[in-house]
Amino acid sequence: MVTTDDAQQPVVLDGVAQRVTGHDLLVAMIDATDRKYETSYGVDFLDPAVNAMFRVRPQWAFALDEADFTGSPTRWRWPPS
Repeated sequence: MVTTDDAQQPVVLDGVAQRVTGHDLLVAMIDATDRKYETSYGVDFLDPAVNAMFRVRPQWAFALDEADFTGSPTRWRWPPS
């Protein structure tokens, strides 16, 4: 289970987590992170022996907004993969 730390607008995601060790996926993640956050991490940042990256295949998610507590709850479901 993955969740945000925002108690006013929480999002909860439940699914199956898998450790990612494939070099191409690690490079793609680092490239995307570097672009988004204007950083320059190397792929060694996610060296599976030192740091880990996980991919979550979602099964369901839930979110709500405290400001609209009764009208905002939303649920999503994904078919089994």
